[in-house]
Amino acid sequence: MGEEEKEQGTVRYVRCAACGTWNPGTGDNCSHCGKPLKKGVKESPSEAHPPSPKAPAQAFCSNCRKPLPLNSKFCGYCGAPLPAATAPSSKPEEPGTPAQPVATTGLPKKVETPTSKVPRSVPPPPVLTTPPRSPRRAIETGPPSPPLGELARGTQGFAGLRPPTIEASIIEIKPDGSRGKKLSIGKQAVIGRAMCDANYPEDALLSARHASLENRGIKVILKDLGSQNGTFIKQRKDSELSNGDIFLVGRELFRFVTKDTAPPAADMAGEGTLVMTGAPMFQASTVSAKLERIQINGQVAEEFKLEKPETVIGRSSGDLVFKNDPYMSGKHAKITQRMGVFLLEDCKSRNGVYRRIQSETEVVDGDEFFLGEELFRVEIKTVEA
Repeated sequence: MGEEEKEQGTVRYVRCAACGTWNPGTGDNCSHCGKPLKKGVKESPSEAHPPSPKAPAQAFCSNCRKPLPLNSKFCGYCGAPLPAATAPSSKPEEPGTPAQPVATTGLPKKVETPTSKVPRSVPPPPVLTTPPRSPRRAIETGPPSPPLGELARGTQGFAGLRPPTIEASIIEIKPDGSRGKKLSIGKQAVIGRAMCDANYPEDALLSARHASLENRGIKVILKDLGSQNGTFIKQRKDSELSNGDIFLVGRELFRFVTKDTAPPAADMAGEGTLVMTGAPMFQASTVSAKLERIQINGQVAEEFKLEKPETVIGRSSGDLVFKNDPYMSGKHAKITQRMGVFLLEDCKSRNGVYRRIQSETEVVDGDEFFLGEELFRVEIKTVEA
């Protein structure tokens, strides 16, 4: 092979006559100065496989993807100008990259002989750098999703389930049914004649500190503070009467009293017990009850025995009639007796039935209660936590 040509690895190189740069033999132009290369010089068979020096580092043309010497300014295959070359990476060639054609022009075919089977040293393959990838078209997938940090902005930390709270108040109800003053209930509101949250100094039936309402977050409690004349709440549904209960029908005040008439257990035991010969007979209740109509100070004015299964109280009809009470309906209330249990029922009266609370009781929205001569209505609103 002449001085102007040499073979390195599997690629034949040709020296440019103009600038002296070595170029692959398959190219038509010099990769350094761009001038045509002179080719056609044939090699002798003895120079077909000279010992090759170490293959230099290579770059690749971004247009035709052919290997070129590093720092080339023009492609020796297509003549395209090359950008300033940078040091190539040492990554292996990606699978799928087409193999470069090996120049075999001018090389004679080698004839195999028995003596030619002697193994000879094979020069190492040239180090090829990964050619630059061709740009790919971006896949349109809509606007990018915001990062997780953006999604979490403004989100409050979970602190557990919280029960709803309430806002409570009471409204005065005047004798003509109109609304009076409104009193909001914070933690507690006290009603009385003096030194309270709601003061009524002219009401002689009120105690100094008569009753209170407590807002306990999820419910409101009406509590009597040991007053002389008591606190009454309007009955919402039929309720059982117990010994000593006091209730108001119209302007009449009643006290329910019971007495157990059953003989002592010792008198029923012992000798003389009969042998049962059949099904037992249901016996009448051994509890006797009566109603006491009382004054505001607790003094008894009248007594009425409750011997019938049903006792009706009214202004025009019933078992207990009070014609002179303008606040009582014609058939106002009734007391029913069932197996020793006495129930107080409101017969859809206009003014309702009020029961005196023993110590404290829960009130709900719309409940009405009175103390002394003052009537109030409860208003409760639920507020989410």
